[in-house]
Parts: sequence; C-alpha cells; structure tokens
Amino acid sequence: MKKSVFGIALLAILVVLVMSATANEVYFVPQDSSCDPGETVTVWVMANITQAPGSMDPTKWGGFQVNITSIVGVGNITEVIKDETGNPDTCDYWAWLRYGDTIWVTGAYDYPSAPLGVYKLAKLTVEGVNPGVTPLAFAFEQPRKSNIFDDLGGDLPNQVWINGTFTCGSVQTFTRSLPEGWNLISLPLTPTDNSVSAVLSGVTQNAVKQYNATSKQFEDATIMDPGTGYFVHVTSASTWSYTGTPESSTTTQLKSGLNMIGVPNCTIDVGTAMGSTDYRYVARWNTTAQKFEVYNPNAPPAFHHFTTMEAGEGYFVSAKTGGTLTVTCP
Repeated sequence: MKKSVFGIALLAILVVLVMSATANEVYFVPQDSSCDPGETVTVWVMANITQAPGSMDPTKWGGFQVNITSIVGVGNITEVIKDETGNPDTCDYWAWLRYGDTIWVTGAYDYPSAPLGVYKLAKLTVEGVNPGVTPLAFAFEQPRKSNIFDDLGGDLPNQVWINGTFTCGSVQTFTRSLPEGWNLISLPLTPTDNSVSAVLSGVTQNAVKQYNATSKQFEDATIMDPGTGYFVHVTSASTWSYTGTPESSTTTQLKSGLNMIGVPNCTIDVGTAMGSTDYRYVARWNTTAQKFEVYNPNAPPAFHHFTTMEAGEGYFVSAKTGGTLTVTCP
C-alpha cells in the first residue's frame, strides 16, 4: 500500500511538471516597457504554442483572441499591426478593434497551416502620455475574452497569460524615516497607486490628515498626491518607502489664511520657492521636538528656523491673499 501511494504521488508530481513545462503561453515582449511622455515604444504580443490536444491534428492550433486592458491616463495604444514575417504562415483572418479604452485583437489560421511554435500575434505602438506606471494586462471578460484555441474552436489546455507593465517617464523610490508621533510630509513622487494604504504601506500609523483651506478644518485623507501636505500619526517608528515618477514642479491654489502644501522632488530656498506670493510665514513641523518651526520673510536671517524646503516635507503657508503657488525645482 505504501509503495502504491508513493507511486501515485510521484506520478502526480510528474504530471504537474509536464503540464507546467508544456504550457501554452501568451506574453508581451518586452514584458515591462517604458518611454517618456510624447514618445512611443513597440511592444509585441507573443504566443508560445506547445500543445493542442483535442484538435484534428495535435501538432496544429487554430487561432486566438486577445483583449488588452486600458492604459489610458498613463499611455495610449495608438497602433496595432499584423505581423507578416514572424509566423510560419500568416493568419487567414486577422483584425483589431478598439472597444472604449481597451484593444481587442483576433486571428484565425486555416487548418492545417499553423504548426505548434512561437508566434508574433500583434505589434503594438504604445505612446507615453502622463508620468506613471500602469498594468499592461490581458482581460478575460465575455464577450471578448482573451483565449487561444485549436483548429476545432476548442480552448487549448494549460493557458498561461503573462501580464506586463507600461511606465511613462522614470520611476524612482523615495525613502524616509518617520519617527513615532505626528509627521508633516508631502509626496515628491507621483505614486503608481495614490491610496493612503498604498503610499504608506509599511508605515505603522492610525491617522492621516489634510487641511481644508476653505473650511479651515482638518479632514481624513483617503488619497495622497504631490503638492499637498499631510499630517501622519505614526504609532511606531517606521520607514516610509514608495515608488512613483519624480515631480519637478507642484502647483497649489492658496486660500487666504493657512494652507498645507507639499513641494517637488528637490531642495529649494524658501524665498525662491515662494516667489512673488504674498505671505506672512512658512512653517514646518519638527518631528523630534513635536513643535512648529517658522520662516518669516520679514524677520532677520538669525530668526529663521530653516531656509530651505525639502522633498518629502510638508509645510504650512500663511497666505495674505489667495492665489496660485507654483514651486519649481531649480
């Protein structure tokens, strides 16, 4: 009995290994692509067809349909081209359509013209629009689900669809230590996911507040973006680390009175940052002493607690009048 159980277990492991080794894969080349805003990059949709049991001929396959999810906001798929040279034989039928923000590509081979092997299903031209990172992924919702099938129209077994990403602009990681207590921070990078839970993942905290300059009240923050300051109450000293695209400039609409702002990804003199803004003072929060420090433009330099504004720090600006504050890295 023990020998039989061992034999069955070994057979099951071998079956899994064989199945994983003979998976029918669809993937992007490159898997993770990138370009700057206004530029384009070529991405191939590839298929490695290794088995087609159930068809009239298990050494042949029939066709495909590929549904690619939206990357709008970060990029745009501007062109889809049928490859005429990368397949043993070209598709007898090939087409692509844009459904809203998604792209759907389909192709069929006339039996027995499609032997197993590696295929270029489509050539995508992807344009960068706004800095950020977005999934470049396959979708499986009906009626335009992604699928590969045999020459009888049946689904191929062991389908593996490998998603990728598209990045517009350069992606960096910002890291900063946050001691226990209140911390006044801002975002020098535009995050891939701007939810509080994503931006502050790894930070032990129980409150994230932003200041509403219109109502003059603190409010719970649910998302976090550059240009805004946020009070984070850290319950245990943590390392804050998140990824995104660096900001060289931030714009904030100031209201008369207090405004909680952020600055871009650089260190800049307070006077340069504030420009022609009519303001009383700029304040930052000292996380060690848990108290405010002030820069007063009308006070002698010896009375300034600080003279520069730094990436990752949040600030209060006491504005005399409303207006637009644009802080640009030198």
